[in-house]
This record gives sequence, structure tokens and C-alpha cells, in this order.
Amino acid sequence: MNQWNQLADVFGGSWDEGEIPECAADNICIAWPSILKCIDIEFPESSGNNVLDYGCGGGLFCRKLSQIGFSVTGYDESHELIKSANLNTSSEVIITSSNLEMVKGGKYNLVSSIMVFQFIMDIESTIDSISSIIKPGGLVIFAVFNPRFIEENSGGDVFSGFDSYQTGYMALKEDLKIPVYNRNEDEYREMFVKNGFQEVYLDYPEFTKEFLERHKMPFSTRHSEYQIQGFRYKNT
Repeated sequence: MNQWNQLADVFGGSWDEGEIPECAADNICIAWPSILKCIDIEFPESSGNNVLDYGCGGGLFCRKLSQIGFSVTGYDESHELIKSANLNTSSEVIITSSNLEMVKGGKYNLVSSIMVFQFIMDIESTIDSISSIIKPGGLVIFAVFNPRFIEENSGGDVFSGFDSYQTGYMALKEDLKIPVYNRNEDEYREMFVKNGFQEVYLDYPEFTKEFLERHKMPFSTRHSEYQIQGFRYKNT
């Protein structure tokens, strides 16, 4: 997790509504609208619903969820990112790096996780943990790298080592490589279904012409960067 502390200046920046930080532009402009579309469909009324943003980073999505009416807890293991998240969110949002504090929030109606699962080696244990803190009928919505995007960009400046497809590295700073565990939609689907979930959403949002005119990406944008899946928890 020290690696993520070293990336706090990349992922922990603030955001004035009129100026999107360049390092998060693809996330905010391409992934967020798809995720929020799913949330809007599944939760026509946000009031009274408790949300956990798992791997909240700098807290920007926590702030968005709070603005649209959810009661939000943000969890991240990086203490430096937690500092940023506290600065980026209001006092109504709970920000924590403690598993105990996260669980104290009780059962959640919604768990969001944006660009986190692909950095977790033992993802099955993580899904087990999420299953234990989500209410029956609750939704898990997450974004990870699209495997076709990884395949297209492997061997460049950002992604390397994906010769076996499954595992490689992402470099956002010199001499700092983050392991990436590349999983397709079927692999996530199998794990969630085994834990009592039913898939309700799948999307691969494309880069828009307007976005690419405003932002220069350090990789090929031919394929969607994001694989976004939503699962309803059926267990009672």
C-alpha cells in the first residue's frame, strides 16, 4: 500500500467543478456517467440509502454520491489518499481506512468501486467481504480495465508485462509499477453469482470525440478503457 501513498499526488487531487483534473479526466468523463446511469436506474430515490465507496481514493466519487443524496462512507487503505479524501468531501461523508469503521456503517444498499478490483490479487476474498456488508437487494457497481484495452496497450509506456494476459504492471511514475490483475467479465460474473448476486448491468463506455478533442491520452483509445458491471445481491 506504500505504492498508493506514493501516488497520492496523482489520485488525490482536488476538483473544482469547472476544471477537471487531467489525471482523472477519463475516469470522471467516461466511467462516471455509465456508473451513475446504472445507479439512477437501480435507485430512483437516493434518500435513505447507505453507500460504501470501496477504494475511494481522493474521495471525488464520494462527494458526487453525497451531492445526489446518498449517505456515504468512503474506504481506502492508503493513509495519504484518506487525507485527500477528507479534504475533498464534506463532514457528512465518513472517510476511513479502518475495516472496523467500515463495517460499523452496517449493511449498505450500494457498494461502488471504481478502478480498484484489478489491483487486488485475492479478489475472491474481497467479494466475500462485500457480500457480508451489503443488504439483500443491494447493488454492487464497479469499473475495472477492459481486457481488450489492456491487450491493445500492453508493451507501451503505461502497461507492460502482460505476456500471459492475466497479470502485468501499470506505471504512472518513473520506477513505480503497480501490479494489475486482468480479469474479463465472465470471471467477475462467476465470482459474484457464486456469492448470491445477479448481474443487472454491463457496459464498455467508449471515448467520445468531444473528450478526445479536449484531453490527450498516453495510450490507444480504440477500445473502451473500462469494463463496468453491476450486480444485485439476492440472498436474504
